Amino acid sequence: MKGVLLWLVWLLTLAASSIAQERTTTRRPAEMAPPDTAALQEYRELIAPKLHLLAQSYGDSVVLRWAPSNAPAWRAYNRIGYIVERALVDTTESGPLRYERLTPEPLKPWTLEEWRRRSRPEQQFAAIAVQCLYGALSIPNPNTMQNFIDAASELENRFGFALFAADCDAHTANGLGLRWVDRAVRQGQVWAYRVFPARLDSVFLLDTAYVVVHITPYRPWPPVLELTAEGQDREITLRWKNFPEGGYTGFNVYRSEPGGRRTKLNTMPIVPATPRGWTQRIEPWFNDTTARWGVEYTYEVRGINPFGEEGEPAVVRASLRDRTPPPLPVLKKPILYGMTMVRLEWEIKETPDLKGFFVLKSDKPDQNWRLLHDQPLPRTQRSFLDTLADPDFPHYTVIAIDTANNFSDYLPIYVDIYDTIPPAPPTGVRGTIDTNGVVRLEWNLGTERDLLGYRVLWANDTTHEFTQRTNLVWTDTVFYDTVAINTLTEYVYYRVVAVDNRYFHSDPSPIIALKRPDVVPPVAPVFTDVRVFADRVVLTWNPSTSTDVAKHVLYRRARGDTGWTVRAELPATAQQFTDTAVVERVTYDYTLEAVDRTGLRSERALPVPARPYGTVERPPVESVRAAYDSVRGIVVVQWSYALRPTERYWYVLYRAVDDNPLQMYRTVEPPEQRFVDTELVGRGRYRYAVRVMTANGQSPLSEEQEVEVR
Repeated sequence: MKGVLLWLVWLLTLAASSIAQERTTTRRPAEMAPPDTAALQEYRELIAPKLHLLAQSYGDSVVLRWAPSNAPAWRAYNRIGYIVERALVDTTESGPLRYERLTPEPLKPWTLEEWRRRSRPEQQFAAIAVQCLYGALSIPNPNTMQNFIDAASELENRFGFALFAADCDAHTANGLGLRWVDRAVRQGQVWAYRVFPARLDSVFLLDTAYVVVHITPYRPWPPVLELTAEGQDREITLRWKNFPEGGYTGFNVYRSEPGGRRTKLNTMPIVPATPRGWTQRIEPWFNDTTARWGVEYTYEVRGINPFGEEGEPAVVRASLRDRTPPPLPVLKKPILYGMTMVRLEWEIKETPDLKGFFVLKSDKPDQNWRLLHDQPLPRTQRSFLDTLADPDFPHYTVIAIDTANNFSDYLPIYVDIYDTIPPAPPTGVRGTIDTNGVVRLEWNLGTERDLLGYRVLWANDTTHEFTQRTNLVWTDTVFYDTVAINTLTEYVYYRVVAVDNRYFHSDPSPIIALKRPDVVPPVAPVFTDVRVFADRVVLTWNPSTSTDVAKHVLYRRARGDTGWTVRAELPATAQQFTDTAVVERVTYDYTLEAVDRTGLRSERALPVPARPYGTVERPPVESVRAAYDSVRGIVVVQWSYALRPTERYWYVLYRAVDDNPLQMYRTVEPPEQRFVDTELVGRGRYRYAVRVMTANGQSPLSEEQEVEVR
């Protein structure tokens, strides 16, 4: 389809000049718009090309370069020419830019006579441009479809070569009417430039191109990317990359010898050509076929930008290298000594640069090769003894290496080694038991090539003999079993054995202990003694005999109550508890249960009764007085107690602040009947009272005494 469109464009181009002579006005795009189909859309893009404009600042001048986007527009506007204008950009003023014209006459390609007068014979790019402009057409009068397609292709080629020549040479760009130099500039200025056709063609509508330039000193373009050099036997290959946006048009390659002159290696710029339809760009490269052995060269690669200038060089050093591998060693029939030694012998055609040999073996004939020694064997050696032969690695080969570190190809052989080595014990054995007694065992798959499977062994005790759990060799690494769980045997034990193809058995794996799920409740504890005091009850018992008991729970209820309440939770080793939270002359019942680590509870112990018998009341304290010492910030509390008990007794001081209830505060040992309160909490009303305490009873609380603390 594109060839047909180019043919249509060619026809329109041929007719453009006669149409322009007959009309004084240009048709608008809306009047020319074809139906909106894919083919006509491509046609619209061809007849409405774009004008691309680039600029380069040199500090004292600006160079402009432009070109239309397709071949028919280039041909059409070569006859019309281009106008260049500029405007000074002043950021301190607003309003439209005031453009001034720089080209008195439209810029067009030189005539053939101008090319001859202005060009020298050695200017090869000028010759290319002249041929593109004025060379004879291969099909001057196309009269068939194929002729029109060929003519359109020729126009496309002329357009491409002309732009290439303009990019590579400023003189050629001037001659093609695609370049302009503005020398009336100063550093620090900002200029806006625009380039547009002297008039619009009747078919190809070309818009104006704009560019804004800050006048700064000239800066060369940066080096090309990722330059590398690879020396071969007869040539050195250079490879590099253009900028991602393809900034350079072509490339030049220079070479320098140590202490020698710098030489350009290419006569024409190097331009990589990417075939049409390829999605990946072809990167540039160059082969230096004139390099000499023993010389290290310095190479420079410089890109050529659209202004015909070379960028900064990318530099690399390289020399020719021997890339020819040595001959292939040919192995003879191997010799087997016992089960652990293999002798290899080989032949090879001698070469002057032969350095030595490497012997390798593997479990496969085409990969996983491992060296049998660190340094190359001598070049004169023709045999090797492997004293660590392994049936898992029966493939052998010998490769040669030369003085340039090139390796030969390899030809493997197979050595049949009789296997007498059992497999390694299984690793990573792990497992679980669920509440139904279903066991799931897993282990890691062995690495032996001749591994056949596994055998699973078990026992109820590590001191017992382990027996086979399955009669057949198990070929999986997951095994299911069932065990009894309603038993006091807490653990079940497993081991796994690996078996190879020759039925050699490995050592058993380490023992794995799996804990059965606990479904048996613990044994109940038994009360052994109950001692009752006036204000407490002391309980004694034998703990549960189960080994997995986590705690004991003590329950209590008052006589006449229907429900039990938890009085205390005690450690598994506890054997006694004193209940002081009792009411005198109230009968209590107590019971006890054991709880194991899984939460299972034993039956409750046979309940036992207990009744605290109460205490005797003592006479109260008298004459309680409280006084605040503002200087020292203390309260002094005093009292008297005439009737002193014969048994041991002591005083208990109660204190309250503001409206809070009285609470036990301090104890005072007789005969002291005075207390100094130094731990005041701040201002407020402090209330005090005193009580006498004995082992068998207590007095009523004395009257409260209040003191104001300021």
